[in-house]
Amino acid sequence: MNKNDLSQPTFITVPRAAMLCGVSRNTMFQWVRQGRLKAYQTPGRTNLIRPSDLVAFMRENGMYVPPDLATLGDQESKIEAQYAMADVPEGTLKALVVDDESAIRSIVTRTLKEVCPVYEAATGYEALHLLTMHADIRIVLLDLRMPGQHGLQTLKEIRTFRPDVQVAIVTGYDAEIPAEVRAYTPSVRIVKKPFDVNALRQMVQEMKAGLAAAP
Repeated sequence: MNKNDLSQPTFITVPRAAMLCGVSRNTMFQWVRQGRLKAYQTPGRTNLIRPSDLVAFMRENGMYVPPDLATLGDQESKIEAQYAMADVPEGTLKALVVDDESAIRSIVTRTLKEVCPVYEAATGYEALHLLTMHADIRIVLLDLRMPGQHGLQTLKEIRTFRPDVQVAIVTGYDAEIPAEVRAYTPSVRIVKKPFDVNALRQMVQEMKAGLAAAP
């Protein structure tokens, strides 16, 4: 892998961070364990580092920061501003749209914002991090086919550590829906592409109403 190839994912793995810092994986894992470098752990025990945290760490320790990494860190800081949702009262039910296609995320987010505040994630790893950090995310629309962690694995992890979340799988074809996903129905809904935005909005309204009525 090219050291400067940093277009994706949004998070950086510990081995990749070690390569960028020019140290061994063991050294990087030690820095994480010591708390010198902040990392987030998914329910699957994968350690992930935010680009902005890695950039700050490298600068503090006099390391060379590749321009692409610095740019990625700046982009991540802008995304963090979205995550804050400072104008939304704490505890307000929120939804999460998980899709690697930005155009799809944009359409779905615009539609769902009429129902509730919405977070976005481009990868399964990012989605799991957001679900770990924000207990008020109660509805997830999850694309099945994504680079990195497949939607099915993300679904399994959500079901393990956030059983309170309602999930809708978004997919293009019935044939690509694994039997393991179908086993979760009807608790997990299935949305087929291309979807009707009005039907999508209605579905999320029903999910929200169901959560509000739950004891």
